[in-house]
Amino acid sequence: MKRKKIEKGLFLLMLAATVSLHAQDVWDVDRCMDYAVKNNHTVRQRAFEVKNNKLDKLQAIGNFLPGLQGGIQAQYNYGRNIDPETNTYKNVKTFNNYYSLQSTLPIFYGGSLVNQVRQARVNVLRGKAALQEERDNVALETFQAYIQALYCQGTVRMAKKKLSESDSILYKTQVQEQVGLKGQADVAQMEAQQATDAYNLTKQQNLLATALLNLRQKMNYPTDEPLLLDSTLLDSSVFNHIELQTADKEEVVRLAMQNNPTLRKSEMNAKSTKIGRYIAYGEALPSVYMFSGLSTSYFKELHSSNYPSFHEQFNNNYGYYFGFTLSIPILNHFKSYGNVKKARNNYLIAKEQYEEQKLELRKLVEQAVLDREGYLKESIRMEKKEESDAIAYQVTKRKYEEGLMTSLDVQNNAATWLESQANLLQSKLTYFLKCRLVDYYKGEDIIKRK
Repeated sequence: MKRKKIEKGLFLLMLAATVSLHAQDVWDVDRCMDYAVKNNHTVRQRAFEVKNNKLDKLQAIGNFLPGLQGGIQAQYNYGRNIDPETNTYKNVKTFNNYYSLQSTLPIFYGGSLVNQVRQARVNVLRGKAALQEERDNVALETFQAYIQALYCQGTVRMAKKKLSESDSILYKTQVQEQVGLKGQADVAQMEAQQATDAYNLTKQQNLLATALLNLRQKMNYPTDEPLLLDSTLLDSSVFNHIELQTADKEEVVRLAMQNNPTLRKSEMNAKSTKIGRYIAYGEALPSVYMFSGLSTSYFKELHSSNYPSFHEQFNNNYGYYFGFTLSIPILNHFKSYGNVKKARNNYLIAKEQYEEQKLELRKLVEQAVLDREGYLKESIRMEKKEESDAIAYQVTKRKYEEGLMTSLDVQNNAATWLESQANLLQSKLTYFLKCRLVDYYKGEDIIKRK
């Protein structure tokens, strides 16, 4: 009866531990990237810049609309001044009140207004491309930090398993030494190996802590909250989750040229500076605008009441006007000439930057495709090598226990197997990263939202 109660208690404890484990919040790479993008300060700055670009566009469109200005002026005059009624000078104190309303409408500004609207539209597209570029850069940096943290998590597992193996072999060696099957040198050798494995575990745990801290910083994730990474890639073969999608290198380059936000931003910058040339040309040409307005006034000598009322003067002095103004730049010719030349040079600089960005993008795409294929081949060969090294280690371990191998042989085979495991994990995770990178260059979202 007591035994059944104990077994029931252990079952409930294991069930509670399992439920607690599944209840923990597991973060996969896409969730980490999405969190990083949403909480990145530079991404938020780019979003506000896009809003400013849209406001600039509205302002450029508003320049075509008539402008309206109103004014009110009150003035006291002391001493000799002109009487508005007789238009003669008098030495009296007067009060003058003026009201005006004027409207201006641009007629011709050398095409600058139209080009300002065109440039504002291009700047909006450039701002959106810069925003998407920053999002993608943050996501890729988080991806790399996640892969590094996952790799360190895998090496910690390997180090723990290796230390457990060393503890087991050391115990068996000590028992065999007591019965005379092993010597003191074998025990000392295994104790040294066990100490080395314990040191390696501590080292890998420190590297994991550093990698997790770096990932938290990339994500802007609170340091006091748990961050449990999805270890699916560590628990299965690389081919269970990743399938190589064959694609021609030139096709990937073509798609990247169409969809890459960094290249699009550079292209929009070149277009914006090209339109800036036309704006500079227009500012060097004469400009014409129409103006019209209304005005009225009120006049009174102080300490005198023999004047029409405010309402009567307001109506009697009412008038309106309209006209055209032609503005011709003359003395600022050198300034206009310099602005035109500078605008041309800025366009040529932006054009060269765009061509340079195209070459850089092609190089990155070709390298990513090459790396993806290379790490796939490396993973295939390393997986076979890891299996062979595991078998070799188990055989050497068994022969050592039978007295047919030395402790040095066991250490060498164990080190070789551990190195193969680490290399396989690194190539597998890097292959996963390169596959996602190539898909990104093909125009797919770097973040796979479910």
